[in-house]
Amino acid sequence: MRRAEEATVWRSLKKKRRAEPPAIAKFDEITLDLSTPCLVVGGRNGAGKTRLLRSITDQLGDDGLLLDLHFLCEQALTVLRSREDFDEMKAEFDVLGPDEDRQDDVQRVIGREYELIAWYALEVEPSDKAVAERFRWGGEQPLLPYFEVQHKGVHYTSREMGLGEFSVHLLFWILEQYRDVKGLTLLLDEPDAYLPPIGASALLVRLLRICLDREWRLIVTTHSSEMIADALEEQAFVLLRTGDEGTIIATHCQDDPTVADTLLTRPPIRHIFFVEDESAWMLAQVLIEKYDRRLARASTVVWGNGSGYMVELQKHFPRPPQPEIVSAYLFDGDKRAEVHESKQNRWPALFLPTESDPDVLFRTLRADVPRLAAKLNVPDGELSRFLDTKEGVDAHDWVNDLGAEYGRQRVLRVLAELWVDTNESTVASFFESLRKAV
Repeated sequence: MRRAEEATVWRSLKKKRRAEPPAIAKFDEITLDLSTPCLVVGGRNGAGKTRLLRSITDQLGDDGLLLDLHFLCEQALTVLRSREDFDEMKAEFDVLGPDEDRQDDVQRVIGREYELIAWYALEVEPSDKAVAERFRWGGEQPLLPYFEVQHKGVHYTSREMGLGEFSVHLLFWILEQYRDVKGLTLLLDEPDAYLPPIGASALLVRLLRICLDREWRLIVTTHSSEMIADALEEQAFVLLRTGDEGTIIATHCQDDPTVADTLLTRPPIRHIFFVEDESAWMLAQVLIEKYDRRLARASTVVWGNGSGYMVELQKHFPRPPQPEIVSAYLFDGDKRAEVHESKQNRWPALFLPTESDPDVLFRTLRADVPRLAAKLNVPDGELSRFLDTKEGVDAHDWVNDLGAEYGRQRVLRVLAELWVDTNESTVASFFESLRKAV
């Protein structure tokens, strides 16, 4: 399955989600909509992810399949490494698979092209009766997975595999035991734990394709930032956290797009925005954050001393055909008559809102002293008296003086946030130009 096909899988998820009526279910303190074909559940250790999966499994009964790969891998490898007769034993069994699709899944997730893959289901019962029950896979006889592979001329079996490689084979091997079951909800507890980051993302989309093909539902817990980021992008993420009274709280990313910020490391910088000065820098920061917090996390804003350096960059800084980092120039609004549109092979020139520079915009907030005072956490009277002394002062000096009195970075942030919040319609047109640029 190529990357273009992987994107198709996510589009199929969205279509199915829109077509399904909500199926609200309550599990302990948590309410979830199980109509969606995929839910990715994240949260810090102890947030209740495993408890949630067990609660859902208990309520679903035979319609739920909970797989704890950590436990299953440990138990299977313990048995496999305790005996030396599996090569002889496999001769009594047919090769179970994988078929072409499952082989492609395994290779893509592991990142390895095998010359040979052979899966077996051996009738070997673990000595621990409770463990043996976990290996029945819906049948009467416990079945132990046994794998043979060859890579770059080296032949080895599941006995010699590392945990990451073995866990991927095991997971897809188990799913083949249930390939004829309809209406199943597959619940996976951190199936990516042994995988590198690139493998976790590939695993999720391939599990989702299997579930869509078989009309299953998928609920998976994870700590993988790549898997969480993919689920956020497709609006399939739920965060669990513990409330003040010890209760578990679930928040869907559709209700709060920033819900996973505390779980994700900052992504690599993908966008650079050039602005004229520090006031423009703060206004641009706030505007980008309000437009899309995920975009803001992958962006940096660079400021200099005026627009001159930006004009030179606009003339001479080329835009490659397939850039890894996207740039744009955010000129002050009062430069609209001076700055020309960028040439086709150059980065775009945009303008901050209105036809004024940011300091002029910030000074308009003088008209709402109570709100400005509240944001700065100072008494109305104190702020009003201070601003009275600044009547007639140039906008740039007005902002500088206010910053000197109450802290420059704090003041700039407050002025930018307050202006953006009180000028939504004006800001909307800026968002449209930003959308086209990025």
